[in-house]
Amino acid sequence: MNNQIVNTNSDFLFLYEAVKCNPNGDPDMENKPRIDYETKTNLVTDLRLKRYIRDYLKLKGEHIFVDALGNKKVTADKMLKAIISEELQEANSLDKLFTKNNDIENLWNQMTEKLEDGEKKYHTIEQIVKNKKNKNDEKYKTIFANFTEFNNLLLNEIIKNRLIDIRFFGGAFAIEGFTETYTGPIQINWGYSLNPVELIKTNSITTKFSSSDDNEMGSIGKDYRLYYSLLAFHGTINKNAAAKSGLTNEDIRLFREAIVQSIPASPTRSKLGQYPILFLQVEYTENYNGYLRDLRDFIDIELKTDTVRNFQDIQLNLDKLTALIKQNKNIIKNIYLWETPLNELKLLPDGSLEGIAINELNFSVSQ
Repeated sequence: MNNQIVNTNSDFLFLYEAVKCNPNGDPDMENKPRIDYETKTNLVTDLRLKRYIRDYLKLKGEHIFVDALGNKKVTADKMLKAIISEELQEANSLDKLFTKNNDIENLWNQMTEKLEDGEKKYHTIEQIVKNKKNKNDEKYKTIFANFTEFNNLLLNEIIKNRLIDIRFFGGAFAIEGFTETYTGPIQINWGYSLNPVELIKTNSITTKFSSSDDNEMGSIGKDYRLYYSLLAFHGTINKNAAAKSGLTNEDIRLFREAIVQSIPASPTRSKLGQYPILFLQVEYTENYNGYLRDLRDFIDIELKTDTVRNFQDIQLNLDKLTALIKQNKNIIKNIYLWETPLNELKLLPDGSLEGIAINELNFSVSQ
């Protein structure tokens, strides 16, 4: 079922192109695109890719933890408190959380066994704590004695239930009465370009007006861009971390959609010109606890010209990658594949991986 917790490991590969844009500016280098000057390759951090994914999930109506509160940046503890407050104000929210986690309900019943039926309501705990009622009162002793454990169980369930980016990428929390760290089941390496890159040779500038006053010039700075970069990311999905963060199979389906759709979903001036090329997820069997290795190591590239300006200037050879999958089909459960609809690339033609289930071949992504 789609809502089951992920119980398999996966490797995944993601390629996208950046044409005449700045994929990831370095604030320490005048916001120039990040470049390894020894290899002349373009670098993009995992945080940049995660930001694309988070923004897409937010557009889909999902709740995001690493985000602004309203239009303001706030500390992590303020964000968490706002999320908890919003969750508890929703009708039947606690009922759902209690139903989902029997430990919470059992502890609640134990804590409130001395309260009258009419007094035994969910808001009783908050009311007791806020009003600092007498902890020595026999009726409330059990509540205070177990409140820390109850609070941790409840907040843990709220975080897993509400925050999809924590289920994806993990996070650390430290507020009064609650300290918890979630290791992200989805881990992503820094991306790098498969081709050497060149900065566009230009002295053009950008002007940012800081007010509506036509006479005010504002700030002036250079606009750094690359001619062309074919970027490759590798990542993993870990079943053990998924068990703690609550990552489900439906979450992974949404992750596949988001990683393909997110980059072109909200283009900005410096990011316009980025398009997904390929996403491949290799899901292993339940009894396999490891990974193969960085899938980018099995991509060979040939440059058709000394000056790469578009995808047609590059020849990708994916024979090693296909062979790797075939050789390890005994530990592979499923292959999930999306390729650019422009028919510029074909990784796994029909029948090329006999004996391996190919799920969602050229899987569609919702608009």
